[in-house]
Amino acid sequence: MKIKIKKGKHYPFPYFFWARPIWVRKNKSTFKRADFRFTDSCMFNLKDEDQHDVNKLFGFSIGHHQKNSSFRIGWRPILDKNKIEIVAYEYHDGVRQATKSMGLVNLNQWYRCNVVYLPIFNKSYFRFGTLETETHVELKKKSGLGYTLGVYFGGNEKAPQDITILKRIKG
Repeated sequence: MKIKIKKGKHYPFPYFFWARPIWVRKNKSTFKRADFRFTDSCMFNLKDEDQHDVNKLFGFSIGHHQKNSSFRIGWRPILDKNKIEIVAYEYHDGVRQATKSMGLVNLNQWYRCNVVYLPIFNKSYFRFGTLETETHVELKKKSGLGYTLGVYFGGNEKAPQDITILKRIKG
């Protein structure tokens, strides 16, 4: 599936297609997986401090993704290496946690992406290709209705050009 964010936008169209409701259980792991490929269009230069903002790729939430808790993989271009940096970040009970760099990946190659929440062990686990990290998670609300999270460009900036990312859904 081709995901395209048009120049001047944050979301691909139609965005509602990407979010799917899920039920997160307090005594069972929640696991989401997909394959992604970044195209050459993912390399851009904003020419300001927003260049290092995280663009969202994939994940899921418990409740509203910023007001409650969420687990997500993000990305940003590293221009001098012509690679994409993969990062993991989370919201715990409405508080954004520190962004964790996972490493760099190449353009135009497929990578398997896994995001896992393990409430029994108070952990989250992120994997992108061979890059991986885990986080200790202590949440007040460990379960409930949530939804999948998809591609979103920026923080406050909108896409400076058309951005295309390819995705194969795996579970």
